[in-house]
Amino acid sequence: MAHLIASLMRMRHSPALIWGILLVLLMGIVYEGYAVFRITRQNTLISEPERIEVDDKTPPFLVFAKARQLEQSGEPQEALRLYASILDRGDEQLREHVHYNLGTLYLREAAALWNAKGVLEYVRVNTLVALAKEQLQKALRLNPDNWDARFNLEYAYRITPPAKEREKADWHGAKPSVFATVPTIPGGAP
Repeated sequence: MAHLIASLMRMRHSPALIWGILLVLLMGIVYEGYAVFRITRQNTLISEPERIEVDDKTPPFLVFAKARQLEQSGEPQEALRLYASILDRGDEQLREHVHYNLGTLYLREAAALWNAKGVLEYVRVNTLVALAKEQLQKALRLNPDNWDARFNLEYAYRITPPAKEREKADWHGAKPSVFATVPTIPGGAP
C-alpha cells in the first residue's frame, strides 16, 4: 500500500486525482472493515443463539440458529414456527436443512405421542407422520445425497400407524331367494 502511494506521489499528475484515488481506497477500507465487523457479530450470535432477537429483518441463518436452539431446549412449537417462517428464504442448502429439521421434529413428536398414547391419538400421530414424510421428501428433492433424511423417511414409513378398521355392520338380512336380488330374472311360474 505504501509503495502504491509513493509511486502515485512521484507522478506529476494533478493532486486532485491522487486525493481522489486515496479517498476511494479509504472508502474501500471502511466498507471492508464494516463487513468484517458485521460477520464477526453474526458469528457471535450463531455461537450464542439465545441472544438472537428474531424479527422480519433477521437473516434466515440466524433464525435457523435460534430455531435449532429452541428445539434443543425443549420448545418444539416455537421452533416449528421459526422454521416455517424461513422455508422460502435463504439459499438451497439452508432450505434443505430447514425441511430436514422440520421433518425430524414432526417425526420425533409423532413417535413420542405414539409411544405414550398409542391408538388413542391415531389421527394426530398419522397427521404428524404425514407432515414428516412431506418435509423429508422436500429435503431429499433439494439434496438426494442426504442420507440422514433418507433414514428418517424410511423410519417414518415404518412407524406409519396401520389404517383403522371400519366397524362391521350388524345387519344380518336374510335372502329368501336369488330372484329377489336379481331384478332381470322374473320370479314365478310360467
